[in-house]
Amino acid sequence: MDWKQAKTILIWAFIVLNLVLAVILYQNTKGGEISRDTIINTQKILEQNNVHIECPIPKYNGKDFILQYEETVLDKNKIINGLLGDNYSKISDNIYEKGTEKIVFNSGCYFEYSDSGSNKKIYSQSKSEVEIYLKELAKKLGIPLDEFQLDSFSSSPSGEDPKAVYKGIYKNYTVFDNYIEVEIGKAGLKSIKYQYKKPLTISSRDIKVIPVYQILVTKMTGYPGIDISDVDIGFKGIKGDKDTKTLYEGLSWRITTNQGKEFYFNATSGELME
Repeated sequence: MDWKQAKTILIWAFIVLNLVLAVILYQNTKGGEISRDTIINTQKILEQNNVHIECPIPKYNGKDFILQYEETVLDKNKIINGLLGDNYSKISDNIYEKGTEKIVFNSGCYFEYSDSGSNKKIYSQSKSEVEIYLKELAKKLGIPLDEFQLDSFSSSPSGEDPKAVYKGIYKNYTVFDNYIEVEIGKAGLKSIKYQYKKPLTISSRDIKVIPVYQILVTKMTGYPGIDISDVDIGFKGIKGDKDTKTLYEGLSWRITTNQGKEFYFNATSGELME
């Protein structure tokens, strides 16, 4: 065979081979995506089961991630003095009271404050005023407010008694188990619930998450009549490793309704979480 002709055949063979490999790679890549038709069919199935969804359906179906924590111990004295001031009563190691005010500590990283009176005045119930108030209060209590972001702000049907919920944030992921919940009454602060463990690192693992459309179809169709307002992913479900004494958790899907109810599902098993 003529060398020039053989060379031409080899060049074309390589071109064809590269095209075939490119098509295979493209198909494999496309096979890992959630198609538009899948999303549309999911929406149809939800509607057929009287489940209304008013937000985009996330298409993420990549690897799971693990968030590692460090156990955080609250500064009790700072919190007690910042909320109760002087002349409070110590009911037990974890319960402190002053008049209508009460603080309960739990597990070293959680506390709850409540007041049936009106000792902490807040003269406006607007979101901006509540945020300003919480920012000043966080400084007094030693709360790392910069590691939280406002997750929701809602009021009663009459427009009163707003509730602000902040969730933890770490490297653009929501940390559901870190939170601040603040309730405001007509006369002032009604309650605070706070939980925080310090995030340290995020690492990936060779397990893929379950696409949320599958959870919507297999789980949420069992709740006819609900209106889904938001679907997102974050970290939830703190576990401890006895050998390394570390705390960690993986990704979870959160499905929120218009009524404020939240459903959490483990992103790798699909199981409903508390």
